[in-house]
Amino acid sequence: MAEGPGPRGSRRRLVTWAVLGLGLGLGCKARGPETHVILFGANGGGEPLTIRTRETTVGNLLKAQGVPWGDHDVVVPSPDRPLTEGMEVDLGQVEREVNTARKKVVHSLKTVYTDDLGLGEIMDVDPGSDGLGIFTTESYKLNGVVAFEKILATQWVTRPKPALVYEGTSDRDKLYRMPKRYRAARKLKLEATAYYPGPEDTGKYASGFTSTHRRAGYGVAAVDPKMIRLNTPLYIEGYGFAWAADVGGAIKGRHIDLCFDTYEEAVRFGRKEVQVYILR
Repeated sequence: MAEGPGPRGSRRRLVTWAVLGLGLGLGCKARGPETHVILFGANGGGEPLTIRTRETTVGNLLKAQGVPWGDHDVVVPSPDRPLTEGMEVDLGQVEREVNTARKKVVHSLKTVYTDDLGLGEIMDVDPGSDGLGIFTTESYKLNGVVAFEKILATQWVTRPKPALVYEGTSDRDKLYRMPKRYRAARKLKLEATAYYPGPEDTGKYASGFTSTHRRAGYGVAAVDPKMIRLNTPLYIEGYGFAWAADVGGAIKGRHIDLCFDTYEEAVRFGRKEVQVYILR
């Protein structure tokens, strides 16, 4: 029998519209007019995508395109920003990695400035050596490209040793200057004394010249030829560059005698232990 507009028919229509309204409210999201958007970074940093969409926010657009993003990823503008015509959306997909690897570490260079050497005089004291370490690193990739990396832990197999260079700063006028850039080939610890080549110190032997026919003055050292070969270039800490260019009756073994330009300087120097570098 046909159902008329009685009370039972009215209630049935009311329930139908309520269910339909509930479904519309839960299953449908708001969609706006079609918008032209340019999306960067959605394909790992490759070419940007030009999209026509009716989504209303940046976040909804990414979901509709099937583009996932995590807590560390960067979305500009923010996901809740409403889309506008011609908007450019940048997605920075951030990937964190922790790696452990053995790596060579190139040694550094340490320069020591000293008044023992004159301006422009340079000596390579130690060539240094590279190191080898086991490094645990944390890196962050932005769209597949490493953007940031830091070291979490280091275990040294061999530590790097810096190269050491002495460079002169003195403007003292010296009789003998270092003629070129030398390197230290050997180091000796010797007892040093000082002398003045005038008659006050050397008496009747005060000819003004050394046993190797060099002019005597600052930059000449008397040595035992059995310990240091004559005419060898030297660097003496606390004195500077010198030639092993003289001998002496009292200069035997680990003893070196340094020439000064005045008797007073020689007296002030006295007697002391010094590091002597054989240069090459």
